[in-house]
Amino acid sequence: MTQPFRLPHFYMPYPARLNPHLDEARAHSTRWAREMGMLEGSGVWEQSDLDAHDYGLLCAYTHPDCDGPALSLITDWYVWVFFFDDHFLEMFKRGLDRAGGRSHLERLPLFMPSDPDTPVPAPENPVEAGLADLWARTVPAMSEHWRRRFALATEHLLNESLWELSNIGEGRIANPVEYIEMRRKVGGAPWSAGLVEYATAEVPHRVAESRPLRVLMETFSDGVHLRNDLFSYQREVEEEGELSNGVLVLENFFGCATQQAAEIVNDVLTSRLHQFEHTALTEIPALALEAGLAPDELAAVAAYARGLQDWQSGGHEWHLRSSRYMNQGAVAARTDPLRGPTGAGASAADVRALLAGAGAQRLRNHTHVPFQRVGPARIPDLPMPFTLTLSPHLHGARGRLRDWSQEMGSFSEG
Repeated sequence: MTQPFRLPHFYMPYPARLNPHLDEARAHSTRWAREMGMLEGSGVWEQSDLDAHDYGLLCAYTHPDCDGPALSLITDWYVWVFFFDDHFLEMFKRGLDRAGGRSHLERLPLFMPSDPDTPVPAPENPVEAGLADLWARTVPAMSEHWRRRFALATEHLLNESLWELSNIGEGRIANPVEYIEMRRKVGGAPWSAGLVEYATAEVPHRVAESRPLRVLMETFSDGVHLRNDLFSYQREVEEEGELSNGVLVLENFFGCATQQAAEIVNDVLTSRLHQFEHTALTEIPALALEAGLAPDELAAVAAYARGLQDWQSGGHEWHLRSSRYMNQGAVAARTDPLRGPTGAGASAADVRALLAGAGAQRLRNHTHVPFQRVGPARIPDLPMPFTLTLSPHLHGARGRLRDWSQEMGSFSEG
């Protein structure tokens, strides 16, 4: 199948690393998916689909440092969330069954009680069975604050499907501002960040909602979502009729070609990664001093930031390889991180190229020369559908404003 656009040159200054427990996670997630009823007979996946998607590889790339049991649990979470997405597509989105989709979503929070001892309903489908099992296996190791945050992020992630379904039903494409805001709220990245905490270290509750950590989360989210939009455009827009994709949003908003829209999305993605780096290196240390974080708390925040960085680079590598995405020719054009560069001097050359490319990207933020003459620019024809009317009190208001300004001394010298 012909790709709708060429994938742009991505900014990714930190190479991905691979968790050595990959094979263990792959084998475990396959057994678990079958036990939960997600494979043969589900009407959604066969084992060949699961093998081709390779969520074990995704999690081994995005969580390179955790141990085998943790990686297997995290991989099960990603198998569940992608199964949920495909299950919702087949059962509700294709048929535009908004009522059925809403009823399905309303039951899922029941399987995420803040108190792990709270009984949950009997699961009625593989999505509910998987969520009940994962929640019981995950939450005992985490604090109540994390449970509340992760449950909310999971609920928002699930509700994204209803927002997407509504847009499809109305034939409506969001504007860029609305799209970014909604993706930050209901997209998968905040949920993924919660699993980064599970794999690395839990963020101290007293700084979890601070501005620097919120900026770190938002820039991480923007990067994850916009990258996914570039790789998934063909599947979502051309094959599934999806309207919630950043490339499509800009293509529609600016009235430009798909290739140009993809390049703009990549530029925004790059700028968000620059902001992520700036926040991690300048605002997080200042936050640690201001909040008086103890050494173990500071180490937890640093591990979390590093985990988000690993997710960006690892997620990119997986998108280049998974059968879910448009990635034809992308892998062949770059060094394979599973083997690394080969040949005498190749390693040093690869590092130099990596640093040079990253430096050139960052330089864009520091090349503007202020106070330069600009223009001339032609003001475009701005559409205004509302008729202009003036208040009948305009003349009196002008006189009162003049008298008041005189009384306040606005016109006096000195």
